[in-house]
Amino acid sequence: MKISIKSRLFTGFGFLFFMIILIWIIGGYFIYDLSNRSAAMLKENYQSVESTKYLIQAIDEIKDQQSKYLLSNSNQYDDSVYQLNIKLFKKNLTDVESNVTEQGEDEIIKAISKSYHDYLMIFLAAKKKDNQSNEIFFNELIPAYNKTKNLVIDLWDMNMEAISYKNSLLKNTAHRAFVIISLIGTICFIISALVFFRYPNNISKPIILLTQGIKEIANKNYEQRIQIDSKDEFGDLAEAFNTMAAKLDEYEHSNLSELLFEKKRIDTIINNMKDAIIGLNDKKEIIFSNTLACEMLEVNASDIVGHNVLNIVPKSDVFKQIFIDIVDEEHKHIKEFNPLKLKVKDKTTYYTKEILDVNLTRTGETSTVNVGKVIVLKNITRFLEQDEAKTNFIATISHELKTPISSLRLNLKLLNDNRVGKINEEQSQIITALKQETNKMLKITSELLDLAQVETGNIQFNVQVTNPIQIIEYAKETSLNHAKPKNIVIRFKSDEDLPLIYADSEKTAWVLLNLINNAIQYSNFDSVIDVITKQTKDIVLFQVKDYGVGIEKQYHNRIFEKFFRVPGSSQKGTGLGLAISKEFITKQNGRIWVESNPGEGSSFYFSLPVYSKNRIIDV
Repeated sequence: MKISIKSRLFTGFGFLFFMIILIWIIGGYFIYDLSNRSAAMLKENYQSVESTKYLIQAIDEIKDQQSKYLLSNSNQYDDSVYQLNIKLFKKNLTDVESNVTEQGEDEIIKAISKSYHDYLMIFLAAKKKDNQSNEIFFNELIPAYNKTKNLVIDLWDMNMEAISYKNSLLKNTAHRAFVIISLIGTICFIISALVFFRYPNNISKPIILLTQGIKEIANKNYEQRIQIDSKDEFGDLAEAFNTMAAKLDEYEHSNLSELLFEKKRIDTIINNMKDAIIGLNDKKEIIFSNTLACEMLEVNASDIVGHNVLNIVPKSDVFKQIFIDIVDEEHKHIKEFNPLKLKVKDKTTYYTKEILDVNLTRTGETSTVNVGKVIVLKNITRFLEQDEAKTNFIATISHELKTPISSLRLNLKLLNDNRVGKINEEQSQIITALKQETNKMLKITSELLDLAQVETGNIQFNVQVTNPIQIIEYAKETSLNHAKPKNIVIRFKSDEDLPLIYADSEKTAWVLLNLINNAIQYSNFDSVIDVITKQTKDIVLFQVKDYGVGIEKQYHNRIFEKFFRVPGSSQKGTGLGLAISKEFITKQNGRIWVESNPGEGSSFYFSLPVYSKNRIIDV
């Protein structure tokens, strides 16, 4: 009959568990019983014993004070001590009266109470008969005192005998509990000893055999077999292990050629890809480089495969550009788009670089580990050339449109001049509408021209040491005029003694004014806009804060893209202002960003470096 290990362990340990529960219940019962009996004994008898002790002490002290009064010539005694012991005797007598627990105890207490009362009456009578005090003391008072004290001693003896009897009962109960618990404990010990000496060997021996077999398989000894004859899970496991070993032995001799074929196929696919691909292991060693990557680097695969990138980077600037993210841990966090400019076969080409982490879960494990990286270089020369052509086209068109638009503005101004001829009200409205549309066209063409000049690098930046206050004052007057139609208050706040900065004051003021105009545009009537300037470490920070509708977090980065507008926005515009602002600030080695939540307004920030004699700014 096949009995599983689980069933055997469940039976053995289940019985032990049952016996332990039984010991717990019996032990708890006896402990609870002993505790209750001890508490009852303390409450019923020990308190009475304590009270009788105080009764004896009190009556002795009362007798001493009475003897001082009756036997001394001066009749002097301490009445306060006398009265205190009267109260003490009365209190303890009341305590024993309320704690009657033994048969006959009530009669003794009543006798004590009566004898004590007679005793006190005799003393009061003796006090009135001064000439007979000695005779009354010895003939009447002392016998009454002895009678009362003997009754108290009888009460004390009765409670002591009860305590002794109950204590013997407690000892018998404790002895019986010890015998029962010891018997059950002995049975548990015998069963535990059998389990301890029997089961570990039955379990550990198959595990040791399995461990040795697994080590042999790990060393590719697929002929290893395990012999376990037990009819339980270990027997099933040994059978499954032997089957696995036989299958591995079969695969070892049949699949090696297929694995080599698959490796060659993967190598061929990688070499024929249109992107340059370089693979590294977790030690930053190059493990493969496809044909296009080798052509781009102008090396053979054998010259770099197996070498650490730390040793290759110093050999040329091309290697440094490709592997800088691997070598420099800080550089890899920079997310700005910055294509690689490489010269391949005397032709300038541009590439985007993407670094992919290779993570996998090893066989038999659950957590993933990084085993290397793959660098993918895509040729984007054609796209950059098309983008440059587009930018040049936009710049040309924008430049050519500015002349006729300016001419339109001049002619509209002449039409509105009374010297040319009077016009009616309807014609005046048409001219006003044409002026507004012409101004919009001029603004769009100006922004397109500025953006095109920035992208092509034709725009000139006059970066020099500048006082930030000048930039603020330049933007203040214009922005205040723009805010008047909506009755918006603009509050300018600046730190005292702001340091000088490196900046093109004209373009920086344009950026600040653009941010303020955007804040005005998206603010409600009669609202407030804060323009704050302060120094933070080695930069000067400009902040424009409005209290309008706010911007959702998902659009915080996209609003600086060309022609992008937040969906659902009621305001009209080209979507170029923030894109141009970003180009102006980043070209001055600054940074621009936004912090905003819907319904809480927006804060636009940009920062520029503080002037330093030892600092070189490259624009």
